[in-house]
Amino acid sequence: MPEMTKKERVMATVKGQPVDRVPVRFFGHNNCQVERDPNTLAAFLLAQIRWYDWDFVKIQSRCYYLGEAWGCKYRWRFACDRPEELEDYVIKSADDFGKLRRLDPTQGPFGEHVEVARLLHEALPDSVPYVHSTLNPLTAAAWLAGGFHVSWADTANEVNRIKQFMKESPEKLHQGLSVIAHTMADHARAMIRAGADGIFLSTMAWASRDTLTDKEYEIFSKPYDLMVLEAAAQEGATLNILHICKDNIMFELLTDFPVQVINWDAASPRNPSLKEVLSKTDKAVWGGVDQKVSLLEGPIDAITRDVHMALEETGGRRFILGPGCAIQPQTPEAHLIAAKEALSTWQKG
Repeated sequence: MPEMTKKERVMATVKGQPVDRVPVRFFGHNNCQVERDPNTLAAFLLAQIRWYDWDFVKIQSRCYYLGEAWGCKYRWRFACDRPEELEDYVIKSADDFGKLRRLDPTQGPFGEHVEVARLLHEALPDSVPYVHSTLNPLTAAAWLAGGFHVSWADTANEVNRIKQFMKESPEKLHQGLSVIAHTMADHARAMIRAGADGIFLSTMAWASRDTLTDKEYEIFSKPYDLMVLEAAAQEGATLNILHICKDNIMFELLTDFPVQVINWDAASPRNPSLKEVLSKTDKAVWGGVDQKVSLLEGPIDAITRDVHMALEETGGRRFILGPGCAIQPQTPEAHLIAAKEALSTWQKG
Protein backbone atom coordinates (compact mmCIF):
# COMPACT_ATOMS: atom_id res chain seq x y z
CA MET A 1 0.00 0.00 0.00
CA PRO A 2 1.35 3.50 -0.83
CA GLU A 3 2.42 5.62 2.14
CA MET A 4 -0.46 7.65 3.57
CA THR A 5 -0.37 11.14 5.01
CA LYS A 6 -0.98 11.38 8.75
CA LYS A 7 -4.52 12.64 8.26
CA GLU A 8 -5.31 9.95 5.69
CA ARG A 9 -3.97 7.29 8.06
CA VAL A 10 -5.91 8.54 11.09
CA MET A 11 -9.18 9.08 9.22
CA ALA A 12 -8.97 5.69 7.52
CA THR A 13 -8.44 4.16 10.95
CA VAL A 14 -11.54 5.76 12.47
CA LYS A 15 -13.57 4.60 9.47
CA GLY A 16 -12.29 1.02 9.79
CA GLN A 17 -10.52 1.15 6.42
CA PRO A 18 -7.12 -0.38 5.57
CA VAL A 19 -4.05 1.67 6.50
CA ASP A 20 -0.40 1.55 5.49
CA ARG A 21 0.49 1.21 9.20
CA VAL A 22 -1.19 1.67 12.57
CA PRO A 23 -1.18 5.35 13.65
CA VAL A 24 0.66 6.25 16.87
CA ARG A 25 0.36 8.99 19.46
CA PHE A 26 1.58 9.15 23.07
CA PHE A 27 0.66 12.04 25.33
CA GLY A 28 1.29 13.53 28.75
CA HIS A 29 2.39 16.68 30.57
CA ASN A 30 6.00 16.35 29.51
CA ASN A 31 6.83 20.03 29.95
CA CYS A 32 4.36 21.88 32.15
CA GLN A 33 6.18 25.22 31.90
CA VAL A 34 5.63 25.56 28.16
CA GLU A 35 1.89 24.94 28.65
CA ARG A 36 1.51 28.36 30.28
CA ASP A 37 2.04 30.40 27.10
CA PRO A 38 0.42 29.91 23.64
CA ASN A 39 3.63 30.58 21.72
CA THR A 40 5.84 28.23 23.74
CA LEU A 41 3.16 25.53 23.79
CA ALA A 42 2.64 25.67 20.03
CA ALA A 43 6.40 25.59 19.43
CA PHE A 44 6.80 22.63 21.80
CA LEU A 45 3.99 20.67 20.12
CA LEU A 46 5.49 21.30 16.69
CA ALA A 47 8.94 20.20 17.87
CA GLN A 48 7.45 17.09 19.48
CA ILE A 49 5.66 15.92 16.34
CA ARG A 50 8.81 16.50 14.29
CA TRP A 51 10.94 14.52 16.75
CA TYR A 52 8.61 11.57 17.34
CA ASP A 53 6.70 11.71 14.05
CA TRP A 54 3.37 11.18 15.84
CA ASP A 55 0.33 10.88 13.61
CA PHE A 56 -1.60 13.75 15.16
CA VAL A 57 -1.09 16.60 17.61
CA LYS A 58 -2.85 16.66 20.97
CA ILE A 59 -2.89 20.15 22.47
CA GLN A 60 -1.89 19.32 26.05
CA SER A 61 -3.59 22.04 28.08
CA ARG A 62 -2.16 23.05 31.45
CA CYS A 63 -4.13 21.18 34.07
CA TYR A 64 -6.00 23.93 35.86
CA TYR A 65 -6.87 26.39 33.08
CA LEU A 66 -10.59 25.77 33.66
CA GLY A 67 -10.20 26.88 37.27
CA GLU A 68 -8.23 29.94 36.21
CA ALA A 69 -10.88 30.95 33.69
CA TRP A 70 -13.49 31.51 36.42
CA GLY A 71 -11.11 33.08 38.91
CA CYS A 72 -9.34 30.39 40.91
CA LYS A 73 -5.83 31.44 41.94
CA TYR A 74 -2.78 29.21 41.70
CA ARG A 75 0.85 29.61 42.71
CA TRP A 76 3.05 28.16 39.99
CA ARG A 77 6.20 26.22 40.75
CA PHE A 78 8.93 24.79 38.55
CA ALA A 79 8.04 21.12 38.99
CA CYS A 80 6.04 19.08 36.52
CA ASP A 81 4.94 16.45 39.04
CA ARG A 82 3.11 19.17 40.97
CA PRO A 83 3.54 22.48 39.10
CA GLU A 84 0.92 24.53 40.97
CA GLU A 85 -0.59 25.11 44.39
CA LEU A 86 -4.14 26.30 44.99
CA GLU A 87 -4.31 29.70 46.66
CA ASP A 88 -8.01 30.54 46.36
CA TYR A 89 -11.16 29.18 44.75
CA VAL A 90 -14.54 30.64 43.81
CA ILE A 91 -17.23 28.18 44.98
CA LYS A 92 -17.22 28.44 48.77
CA SER A 93 -20.90 27.45 49.13
CA ALA A 94 -23.64 26.07 46.89
CA ASP A 95 -25.03 29.60 46.42
CA ASP A 96 -21.83 30.57 44.61
CA PHE A 97 -22.77 28.33 41.67
CA GLY A 98 -25.46 30.91 40.90
CA LYS A 99 -22.80 33.61 40.57
CA LEU A 100 -20.96 31.87 37.72
CA ARG A 101 -21.30 33.60 34.36
CA ARG A 102 -20.93 32.28 30.83
CA LEU A 103 -17.49 33.35 29.60
CA ASP A 104 -16.21 34.58 26.27
CA PRO A 105 -14.57 31.48 24.74
CA THR A 106 -11.94 33.61 22.98
CA GLN A 107 -10.62 35.44 26.04
CA GLY A 108 -8.50 34.58 29.07
CA PRO A 109 -7.26 30.99 29.42
CA PHE A 110 -9.85 29.88 26.84
CA GLY A 111 -8.49 32.42 24.38
CA GLU A 112 -4.95 31.19 24.92
CA HIS A 113 -5.96 27.78 23.58
CA VAL A 114 -7.74 29.32 20.60
CA GLU A 115 -4.45 31.08 19.87
CA VAL A 116 -2.58 27.76 20.08
CA ALA A 117 -5.03 26.26 17.59
CA ARG A 118 -4.52 29.22 15.28
CA LEU A 119 -0.73 28.96 15.50
CA LEU A 120 -0.84 25.24 14.74
CA HIS A 121 -3.19 25.85 11.83
CA GLU A 122 -0.65 28.28 10.36
CA ALA A 123 2.35 26.02 10.95
CA LEU A 124 1.05 22.54 10.18
CA PRO A 125 0.27 21.22 6.72
CA ASP A 126 -3.32 20.14 6.13
CA SER A 127 -2.07 16.55 6.24
CA VAL A 128 -1.49 16.69 10.04
CA PRO A 129 -4.61 16.60 12.25
CA TYR A 130 -4.73 18.09 15.75
CA VAL A 131 -7.15 18.06 18.67
CA HIS A 132 -7.72 20.21 21.74
CA SER A 133 -7.59 18.56 25.18
CA THR A 134 -10.05 19.46 27.92
CA LEU A 135 -11.69 18.00 31.01
CA ASN A 136 -15.39 17.47 31.52
CA PRO A 137 -17.63 20.11 33.15
CA LEU A 138 -18.00 18.19 36.42
CA THR A 139 -14.23 18.29 36.86
CA ALA A 140 -14.28 22.04 36.25
CA ALA A 141 -17.01 22.42 38.88
CA ALA A 142 -14.96 20.39 41.36
CA TRP A 143 -11.89 22.58 40.85
CA LEU A 144 -13.93 25.77 41.14
CA ALA A 145 -15.16 24.39 44.48
CA GLY A 146 -11.61 23.94 45.77
CA GLY A 147 -11.11 20.33 44.81
CA PHE A 148 -7.44 19.79 44.20
CA HIS A 149 -5.23 16.75 43.66
CA VAL A 150 -2.82 15.97 46.46
CA SER A 151 -1.22 13.70 43.88
CA TRP A 152 -2.19 12.47 40.44
CA ALA A 153 -3.63 9.31 42.02
CA ASP A 154 -5.67 11.11 44.69
CA THR A 155 -9.02 12.60 43.66
CA ALA A 156 -10.79 12.24 47.01
CA ASN A 157 -10.69 15.97 47.74
CA GLU A 158 -12.56 17.07 44.63
CA VAL A 159 -14.89 14.05 44.61
CA ASN A 160 -16.04 14.59 48.18
CA ARG A 161 -16.84 18.26 47.60
CA ILE A 162 -18.97 17.57 44.54
CA LYS A 163 -20.77 14.59 46.06
CA GLN A 164 -21.78 16.79 48.96
CA PHE A 165 -23.35 19.27 46.52
CA MET A 166 -25.07 16.40 44.68
CA LYS A 167 -26.69 15.33 47.94
CA GLU A 168 -27.47 18.69 49.55
CA SER A 169 -27.86 21.21 46.69
CA PRO A 170 -28.43 19.39 43.38
CA GLU A 171 -30.37 22.26 41.74
CA LYS A 172 -27.60 24.76 42.46
CA LEU A 173 -24.97 22.34 41.21
CA HIS A 174 -26.93 21.90 37.97
CA GLN A 175 -27.15 25.68 37.64
CA GLY A 176 -23.38 25.95 37.80
CA LEU A 177 -22.78 22.97 35.54
CA SER A 178 -25.04 24.49 32.89
CA VAL A 179 -22.99 27.71 32.82
CA ILE A 180 -19.71 25.78 32.74
CA ALA A 181 -20.86 23.39 30.01
CA HIS A 182 -22.29 26.15 27.80
CA THR A 183 -18.99 28.04 28.06
CA MET A 184 -17.00 24.92 27.27
CA ALA A 185 -19.30 24.15 24.33
CA ASP A 186 -18.74 27.68 23.00
CA HIS A 187 -15.01 27.12 23.40
CA ALA A 188 -15.17 23.79 21.58
CA ARG A 189 -16.81 25.56 18.63
CA ALA A 190 -14.14 28.27 18.73
CA MET A 191 -11.37 25.67 18.67
CA ILE A 192 -12.83 23.95 15.61
CA ARG A 193 -13.26 27.31 13.85
CA ALA A 194 -9.59 28.06 14.64
CA GLY A 195 -8.53 24.89 12.84
CA ALA A 196 -8.64 22.00 15.33
CA ASP A 197 -9.94 18.69 13.95
CA GLY A 198 -11.68 17.76 17.17
CA ILE A 199 -11.85 17.74 20.96
CA PHE A 200 -10.22 15.29 23.38
CA LEU A 201 -12.54 15.19 26.41
CA SER A 202 -11.47 13.44 29.62
CA THR A 203 -14.10 12.25 32.11
CA MET A 204 -11.47 12.18 34.86
CA ALA A 205 -12.83 10.27 37.90
CA TRP A 206 -16.51 10.80 37.12
CA ALA A 207 -17.22 7.91 34.72
CA SER A 208 -15.81 5.35 37.17
CA ARG A 209 -18.10 3.27 39.34
CA ASP A 210 -15.53 3.75 42.09
CA THR A 211 -16.68 7.39 42.17
CA LEU A 212 -20.36 7.59 41.13
CA THR A 213 -23.28 5.28 40.56
CA ASP A 214 -24.53 4.95 36.99
CA LYS A 215 -27.56 7.07 37.90
CA GLU A 216 -25.40 9.84 39.40
CA TYR A 217 -23.25 9.95 36.28
CA GLU A 218 -26.29 10.08 33.98
CA ILE A 219 -27.80 12.93 36.00
CA PHE A 220 -24.81 15.09 36.87
CA SER A 221 -22.19 14.42 34.20
CA LYS A 222 -23.34 12.80 30.98
CA PRO A 223 -25.64 15.61 29.74
CA TYR A 224 -22.88 18.18 30.19
CA ASP A 225 -20.15 15.98 28.68
CA LEU A 226 -22.37 15.47 25.65
CA MET A 227 -23.01 19.20 25.36
CA VAL A 228 -19.30 19.90 24.82
CA LEU A 229 -18.68 17.07 22.34
CA GLU A 230 -21.90 17.74 20.42
CA ALA A 231 -20.93 21.40 20.02
CA ALA A 232 -17.63 20.35 18.42
CA ALA A 233 -19.41 17.82 16.20
CA GLN A 234 -21.96 20.40 15.08
CA GLU A 235 -19.13 22.78 14.21
CA GLY A 236 -17.64 20.12 11.91
CA ALA A 237 -15.20 18.16 14.11
CA THR A 238 -14.01 14.96 12.45
CA LEU A 239 -11.74 13.66 15.23
CA ASN A 240 -13.50 13.87 18.59
CA ILE A 241 -11.86 11.66 21.22
CA LEU A 242 -13.29 10.45 24.52
CA HIS A 243 -10.89 9.55 27.31
CA ILE A 244 -12.64 7.45 29.97
CA CYS A 245 -10.28 7.83 32.88
CA LYS A 246 -9.57 5.58 35.89
CA ASP A 247 -10.59 1.95 36.62
CA ASN A 248 -14.01 0.29 36.76
CA ILE A 249 -15.26 2.55 33.98
CA MET A 250 -18.87 2.94 32.86
CA PHE A 251 -18.11 2.09 29.25
CA GLU A 252 -21.65 1.00 28.39
CA LEU A 253 -23.04 4.43 29.30
CA LEU A 254 -20.72 6.28 26.93
CA THR A 255 -20.98 4.32 23.68
CA ASP A 256 -23.40 6.86 22.17
CA PHE A 257 -21.04 9.82 22.53
CA PRO A 258 -20.35 11.76 19.29
CA VAL A 259 -16.70 10.74 19.04
CA GLN A 260 -14.58 8.83 16.55
CA VAL A 261 -12.06 7.43 19.06
CA ILE A 262 -12.20 6.07 22.63
CA ASN A 263 -9.14 6.02 24.88
CA TRP A 264 -9.00 4.27 28.29
CA ASP A 265 -6.68 2.13 30.40
CA ALA A 266 -7.22 -1.26 28.80
CA ALA A 267 -4.25 -2.62 30.79
CA SER A 268 -6.30 -2.44 33.98
CA PRO A 269 -7.93 -5.78 34.87
CA ARG A 270 -10.95 -3.77 36.07
CA ASN A 271 -11.57 -2.26 32.64
CA PRO A 272 -12.71 -3.81 29.35
CA SER A 273 -10.05 -5.01 26.92
CA LEU A 274 -9.36 -3.53 23.49
CA LYS A 275 -11.00 -6.55 21.87
CA GLU A 276 -14.10 -6.26 24.05
CA VAL A 277 -14.64 -2.61 23.22
CA LEU A 278 -14.10 -3.14 19.49
CA SER A 279 -16.81 -5.81 19.60
CA LYS A 280 -19.31 -3.41 21.20
CA THR A 281 -18.78 -0.20 19.22
CA ASP A 282 -17.93 0.96 15.72
CA LYS A 283 -15.54 3.58 17.06
CA ALA A 284 -11.76 3.33 16.89
CA VAL A 285 -9.81 2.49 20.05
CA TRP A 286 -6.62 4.16 21.26
CA GLY A 287 -4.19 2.56 23.71
CA GLY A 288 -2.44 -0.77 24.03
CA VAL A 289 0.65 0.15 26.05
CA ASP A 290 0.65 0.06 29.86
CA GLN A 291 1.84 3.56 30.75
CA LYS A 292 2.10 2.78 34.48
CA VAL A 293 4.55 -0.15 34.22
CA SER A 294 5.86 -1.22 30.82
CA LEU A 295 6.25 2.24 29.29
CA LEU A 296 7.66 3.81 32.43
CA GLU A 297 9.91 1.03 33.72
CA GLY A 298 10.63 -1.12 30.68
CA PRO A 299 12.40 -3.19 29.66
CA ILE A 300 12.07 -2.76 25.90
CA ASP A 301 10.92 -6.37 25.58
CA ALA A 302 7.92 -5.64 27.82
CA ILE A 303 6.94 -2.66 25.69
CA THR A 304 7.25 -4.71 22.52
CA ARG A 305 5.12 -7.42 24.10
CA ASP A 306 2.40 -4.87 24.98
CA VAL A 307 2.34 -3.57 21.41
CA HIS A 308 2.20 -7.03 19.83
CA MET A 309 -0.57 -8.15 22.20
CA ALA A 310 -2.59 -5.05 21.30
CA LEU A 311 -2.13 -5.79 17.61
CA GLU A 312 -3.24 -9.37 18.15
CA GLU A 313 -6.38 -8.17 19.95
CA THR A 314 -7.32 -5.60 17.34
CA GLY A 315 -5.81 -7.05 14.18
CA GLY A 316 -4.45 -3.56 13.62
CA ARG A 317 -7.90 -2.32 12.52
CA ARG A 318 -9.69 0.65 14.09
CA PHE A 319 -6.67 0.91 16.37
CA ILE A 320 -4.36 3.77 17.34
CA LEU A 321 -1.28 2.81 19.36
CA GLY A 322 -0.67 4.78 22.53
CA PRO A 323 -1.07 4.84 26.32
CA GLY A 324 -4.25 4.27 28.30
CA CYS A 325 -3.79 7.61 30.06
CA ALA A 326 -1.24 10.42 30.31
CA ILE A 327 2.32 9.17 30.56
CA GLN A 328 4.59 10.22 33.41
CA PRO A 329 7.04 13.07 32.68
CA GLN A 330 9.98 10.79 33.55
CA THR A 331 9.05 8.20 30.89
CA PRO A 332 12.26 7.50 28.94
CA GLU A 333 12.31 8.76 25.37
CA ALA A 334 13.78 5.45 24.27
CA HIS A 335 10.65 3.67 25.50
CA LEU A 336 8.38 5.84 23.36
CA ILE A 337 10.53 5.19 20.32
CA ALA A 338 10.60 1.46 21.07
CA ALA A 339 6.79 1.33 21.20
CA LYS A 340 6.53 2.79 17.73
CA GLU A 341 9.28 0.56 16.36
CA ALA A 342 7.47 -2.51 17.71
CA LEU A 343 4.77 -1.99 15.09
CA SER A 344 7.17 -3.04 12.36
CA THR A 345 8.20 -6.27 14.09
CA TRP A 346 4.70 -7.67 14.50
CA GLN A 347 3.76 -10.52 12.20
CA LYS A 348 0.03 -11.15 11.91
CA GLY A 349 -0.81 -14.72 12.83
